[in-house]
Amino acid sequence: MKPVPEDAAPDDAAPDPADQEGAAVAEVVLDGELDISTLDRATHRVEEAERGGPRLLVVDLSQLRFVDSSGVRLVLLAQERARAEGRRVAVRLGTGPALRVFQALGLVDKLDVLPPRPVGETAPGART
Repeated sequence: MKPVPEDAAPDDAAPDPADQEGAAVAEVVLDGELDISTLDRATHRVEEAERGGPRLLVVDLSQLRFVDSSGVRLVLLAQERARAEGRRVAVRLGTGPALRVFQALGLVDKLDVLPPRPVGETAPGART
């Protein structure tokens, strides 16, 4: 796992992507399930955050109950776009399904992975 400086992770609620122009960090928190049937919505949210031009985009998959190769594709394409534009992408995988999928594919050591949130801390933008 590549270390990502803790100060690179946003501590507050993520601002509206429309207000993020030039922001240092944007975070997209995905919850529920991420598969082929939800990929378009998730992709739209990531691309909306990218439009603000953040130097670091955090894709938080730690709240997902299920993720398949669609989620992996989402992250890898976001990373590819970021590299082309001189930006960075980091992922927060948590300790559940997202972590297991990315570990099984050998991707954890190839991505910037943020540590799980402390117990009791709510992810910005998480739905209850």
